[in-house]
Amino acid sequence: MIERQLQKLMAAVFTFSIGFGMMTPAIPIFAHLRFQANEWELGILGAIVAVPYVFSPAIFGRLSDRVGRKPIIISAIVLYALTSASYFFASSIWEFILLRIMEGIAFSAIWPSAEAFVGDNAPPSIRSKAVGLYSVAWSSGYMVGPFVLGMIITAADVSYSFFATALFLLTSLFMVVGINMKGKNDEVEAAQGSAENGTVLTVIYTMILWGAVMLSFFFLFPAFATINGVEASTIAYIVGVVGIMRTAVFVLHGRIMGALGRRVLPIGMLCLVCSMAPLWAYPSIWGFIISAIFLGLYLGLTYAYSLLHMINRPSRGFYAGLFESAIGIGELVGPLSLGYLGYLYGAASPFLLLLILGWASFFIVMRRINGFSRKAP
Repeated sequence: MIERQLQKLMAAVFTFSIGFGMMTPAIPIFAHLRFQANEWELGILGAIVAVPYVFSPAIFGRLSDRVGRKPIIISAIVLYALTSASYFFASSIWEFILLRIMEGIAFSAIWPSAEAFVGDNAPPSIRSKAVGLYSVAWSSGYMVGPFVLGMIITAADVSYSFFATALFLLTSLFMVVGINMKGKNDEVEAAQGSAENGTVLTVIYTMILWGAVMLSFFFLFPAFATINGVEASTIAYIVGVVGIMRTAVFVLHGRIMGALGRRVLPIGMLCLVCSMAPLWAYPSIWGFIISAIFLGLYLGLTYAYSLLHMINRPSRGFYAGLFESAIGIGELVGPLSLGYLGYLYGAASPFLLLLILGWASFFIVMRRINGFSRKAP
């Protein structure tokens, strides 16, 4: 059974992830409608959050190993709440860029600390289940967020979503204050804590690609869909489909790991290929929905499996930070380079490149999975 303090954390993670899920599509939609941002500018907005995220997660993760998880998480929530409300008053793309950097700092602090807390409070016998439930918590929040955003856009204006995000963050703040986070469990079984370096490198590569795909889609897809005649509220709902499928994978995490074992990663890469193909070849509402379904499967399969391998090691805060830093590298390189590619060769070209990368990564991972155990630890 999952420990009570861990259940409280998951409730808080779900709550602030609703706000995060609203902000992800709200920022590019607002920037495109208010400032007429092009693909290159949207790529910059998507990538700039990763500038601090490349190196800060490992630093904050190590800091949480030393001073505790709670102070880091609380500080990050306060910073993000202030940042989200500030978007309402921004008057240019450059102010958005500055606020995105602040978002990156908040993300860098909150995620490694929360992930390490999961490892602290879940003994090895149930850690796989705990990772799955934790992933359900944040993914459910990200899933609900775009639907809330869609309702806000329908009823009022996208700019009001920034205040709604701050409200969700402040609610989660009070929830985190009530969690007992004293001490931490360093019990890591020798076989798990001594995983080969090849395993860590494979996880890092997987999450670099994960970050590039995830943020590139969320920041380039809204404008691409708008160009193809899809309304803003419908775009938010399509983005929500990604969250639904990702969450479904997390719910079934334990069963999937037991059935597929080390084949999870190559299957995930095939889902990436199936996600990008309709965006490039069939840009329509149904093509977008199919793409969202497979993208959610890809994000879910690769994330939970990779995170479990990292928090099974000693110094969980540091390795969780390393995990998030890999995502940050992808989030920096992906939207920036793909946004520029779209600016030069058309809005569909980034998705064609991701399709090619998906195929290449399938073969790369197939060669690397011998470094993984047959089943998730």
